[in-house]
Amino acid sequence: MAKAPLSEAAFDRTEHARVSRQIRLAEEKLPDEAVSNLAREVVRRLAFRMPRTVQKEDLPNKSEIDLLCAALLSRDDQAADQFILAARRDGVEIDAIYLGYVAGAARRLGEMWDNDEVSFVDVTTGCSKLYRIIRSLRHVIAPGIVDGRDEMPAMFALVPGETHTLGIEIATDLFRREGWDIDLMIGLDHDMLVDQSDRRSYRAIILVANSDSMIEPLTRLVLALRISHPLAHVVVAGNILQHHPEIGELVGADAVMTDMDSAIATMRSVLEIQPAQ
Repeated sequence: MAKAPLSEAAFDRTEHARVSRQIRLAEEKLPDEAVSNLAREVVRRLAFRMPRTVQKEDLPNKSEIDLLCAALLSRDDQAADQFILAARRDGVEIDAIYLGYVAGAARRLGEMWDNDEVSFVDVTTGCSKLYRIIRSLRHVIAPGIVDGRDEMPAMFALVPGETHTLGIEIATDLFRREGWDIDLMIGLDHDMLVDQSDRRSYRAIILVANSDSMIEPLTRLVLALRISHPLAHVVVAGNILQHHPEIGELVGADAVMTDMDSAIATMRSVLEIQPAQ
C-alpha cells in the first residue's frame, strides 16, 4: 500500500459528507433489520482483512484498538477520523492503518456486538463511522486492495434475488457491440457475487434491480463492493428507478442508468470517456 504521508488533504471530505448523507437516509428509510445487516456487512468485509506484509511491531495493540473503538462509539462525530489521522501523523503506515487499526476495530466491534456489550444503535453508528473512514481514504488504500488484479472496464451484475434477466442481458450485449469488455454476473448469491468480483478490478460496476424488494439487497451489495472495489464507479440500473428515482442516493451509487437509449452516454460520462469522433 501507499506509504505517502496521510494528511488532512488525503481525507476526502466530499466523499465523507456523501457517505454521511447516505447513512442518514438508510437509517430513515430502511427497517432496523436492514440497517443491522448493513452494519454486519461492514464488520464481515473489514474484520478478516488480515495483514500479510505488515511487521508485527507496526500493528496496534489491544489498548490502541480499544481506544479507536471508543472513538467510533463516542458522540463526537469526528473523534474516530481524528484518531486515524493522528496515528498516521505519528508514523503509522497506510497498510497498518487499514489492516491493523480498521480491521482490528471491525473485529472488536463484532465481538462487542455478539457479547451484547454495546447497543444496536451504538454498534451501527460505530460501523457507519468505520465505513465512512475507509471511503474517505479510498484513494490511498485502494492500491493495496486491488494489487494483482486484472483491470476490466466494467461489470454488469444482477442483484441477488432478482429474477428478471432479459434487461441486463440486452444491456450487456449492447455494450459489447459498442466494443466494451464487459463481465456479466447473473444468478449468484451475495457472497459469491462479491467473491467473484474480487478476482478483477473494475472501473465501473453496474447493478441491475427491478422490484421494490431489491432495495435492501442492493444497498448491502453496494456497500460490500465499495469495500472491495474502492475506486470503482457504481451505477444502478433497472425498473427499480421507475418506482424509486432517488434510489441512487439511498444506496450510495455514483450514477443511475435510466434507460437503454442513454446507457452508453451515461457510462462514458461516469468514466469521463469522450465519444469517438
